[in-house]
Amino acid sequence: MCIAMRVYASRRMDAMNRLRGFRLRAGMTQAELARAIGTTQSHVSEYESGARRIETMPAGEFVRLKAVLDVTDALLLDADLSGIDPDAIATAENRVARLRRRLRRRRDRASFDLLVEAELDLARRMDEREEAVARAMGSRA
Repeated sequence: MCIAMRVYASRRMDAMNRLRGFRLRAGMTQAELARAIGTTQSHVSEYESGARRIETMPAGEFVRLKAVLDVTDALLLDADLSGIDPDAIATAENRVARLRRRLRRRRDRASFDLLVEAELDLARRMDEREEAVARAMGSRA
């Protein structure tokens, strides 16, 4: 087996073990997780065993999986998001919410300008994160 295949197989095993670990950390059985995300126990078993790839999971199930297990897509998919601050989006979202409240109270130009700047910053950070995930996923194809 070539080195690239070994690395790929190793990363798949890591992803499978990660899903099982997150499920166990949540204190759930495969059947409970399956009900929570809207699939069957056998599908969860196949994702954990590697018979099915997590990347092929339907989007709705994947979103519910992240919510139920309280994890990010990067953690589930092992995306290399180096250089992306995991708290940056949450911080930017909080800043936008705070400035929206301020604008409702004050209704002045300075508050509006700050809100626009914060919204743009949030959009930029989200784009950077999406690009990093896409790069990481593309490098594994």
